[in-house]
Amino acid sequence: MPRSVGRGNTARVLAATMLGTIDTNALVPIIALYASSLGADLVQVGIIVGLYSAVHAPANFAFGRLADRYGRKLPLGIGLLWDALSVFLYSLASTPLMLALARVSHGLGGGLVGPSTMTLMADLATPGRRGRGMALYGISIALAVVIGFGISGPIVNRLGYDPLFYFLSAGLVIGFLIALGLREPVRVRERRRLDWRRLGRYLRSAEPAAGYASIFSLYFMLGAFVALVPLWLEETLGYGALEVGLSFTTFAVLSLILHYPAGILADRFGPSAPALIGIVATGAAMAVIPAARGITGIVLTMALFGVGHGFVFPSSSTLVTRSAVPDQRGVVTGLFYSILVAGVAIGAPTMAIVAAPANYALGIWASSWIALAGLAFVARALRAPAAAASMAS
Repeated sequence: MPRSVGRGNTARVLAATMLGTIDTNALVPIIALYASSLGADLVQVGIIVGLYSAVHAPANFAFGRLADRYGRKLPLGIGLLWDALSVFLYSLASTPLMLALARVSHGLGGGLVGPSTMTLMADLATPGRRGRGMALYGISIALAVVIGFGISGPIVNRLGYDPLFYFLSAGLVIGFLIALGLREPVRVRERRRLDWRRLGRYLRSAEPAAGYASIFSLYFMLGAFVALVPLWLEETLGYGALEVGLSFTTFAVLSLILHYPAGILADRFGPSAPALIGIVATGAAMAVIPAARGITGIVLTMALFGVGHGFVFPSSSTLVTRSAVPDQRGVVTGLFYSILVAGVAIGAPTMAIVAAPANYALGIWASSWIALAGLAFVARALRAPAAAASMAS
């Protein structure tokens, strides 16, 4: 494939990834409020908020196989249109039950988008530059987080909920139109039954196991971070929305800045090294956040968490994909997304339970211990620096 075509494909994948991810992030700050406005009680709100993740996690793994059987482009296009319709259905919901059904549909559609885009990015990246490729992929997702969080509140405050849903649906349709121009760099039409034994050998090998453990550790801590840190800042330290916003912006900006340098390190020295740095940084940040008091100290600890996030995502995705053969990359990346979602889904409520009888600081600090699990797997990969055994063996 000519270099110009490859670059054009990369740009399309990154744009489709960003547009296909903004919707879920934009809904995070307002979905509980919207459910409440439809008459949902507290329990129903919790169920509605959690339904997306409950459906999305297994859907990623199940639908990742479709990217191996029918190519990457078709599931991506279906997923973007499915998400566009699902988000539009939010505007038609008039009861908590109807909103819950829309959330289920949204979680299913998103299970097609993530594995397809990540697999496409892995296909496009040359072996010696896969770390950089996955870093660019991570940057597109990080931008979607920043944009999604930033637009939802102002749109709802000025125009209401429905215009936000229409806007997000339109963005997904634009993502679909961009994806139509994609040319798949790898022709995969794997219609044989999934070779579970071969897949199991690959997943147990040092590098993929380290990648999965790293992303789970990171997103377990991120779940605790999102659930507990804002409450700790406001209710324990007395800071307002400005300081909370500043601290979270610091985390997001540092993560964005460091994605690509982490990808370069992954290509030059192997992805285990930046994964190790990232896990240590995030674990240390969660351990020391409760000790920070002044705004300077808080911003520095948030920056440390951002450093860790910026290093772990590209390195863990590289660990998972760089030795996977094309006809099973969809399954491998689908499992990556499933574990990522599971990390947040488990980390947030678990650490909230830990914090409930004592204080927020205990839950934040306790979450740092999950970093040890990630470190153990990364240390194993460092001791076995050769690339993981190919699934073709």
